[in-house]
Amino acid sequence: MALARPALLLLAALLAASAASASAPPDRASAVATALATIEHGLTSTKYQHRISVDPRRGIYRWDCSIMVAWILERTAPAARRAIGVDKPLARDFHRTISTARTDRPDHGWQRLTDVAALAPGDVFAWLKPEMFKQRANTGHVGFAIGKPWRHPRFAGVWLLRIADATTELHGADSRPPGGEGGFGTATIAFLVDASGAPRAYGWYGEAQDPATFVATDIVLGRVFR
Repeated sequence: MALARPALLLLAALLAASAASASAPPDRASAVATALATIEHGLTSTKYQHRISVDPRRGIYRWDCSIMVAWILERTAPAARRAIGVDKPLARDFHRTISTARTDRPDHGWQRLTDVAALAPGDVFAWLKPEMFKQRANTGHVGFAIGKPWRHPRFAGVWLLRIADATTELHGADSRPPGGEGGFGTATIAFLVDASGAPRAYGWYGEAQDPATFVATDIVLGRVFR
């Protein structure tokens, strides 16, 4: 029995969607999230420093933000790590790679996300050093989402996000002790978004920070594959 034209069109669309789904590689965000949880659970010593000193069996993780992200991606999403193209990447290298990634599908291990609300555990954020901090030696900041973002209870256009990163300057609700040596930790930051949901400024201190003091800079979001 012949199918009517609408039914044929629907069948063709379903087959196309099925083929696209079958060809799309699974993302590695969940593997990243698992690696971060393993580090947090086994952590015994951490310090912020610009050289790596890691012993997972003893729970020692001493590094900076870009070293941390590179180390984790090497073990969970090697294609995404290779796409960075630098032996010792800095925050700006992650930003460059994510900013040029496709948004419609993964390519070379990355897919760029355009909406903060789309973030999931294991996704990556990176921003360039703002002009107001040009005297600082770093090139920006990079880290991982470890939860789904949620709307700020008081400020429209602001989203809060639990993250994992490496720093000496504590965020909101930070797992690192005040006055310590920094290093690996989990915390809450905030993003101010535009009408499309894209991040335009960050609030380093999370929920307690007034959006009037957020720092505007170029911020990118990415999901890793392979």
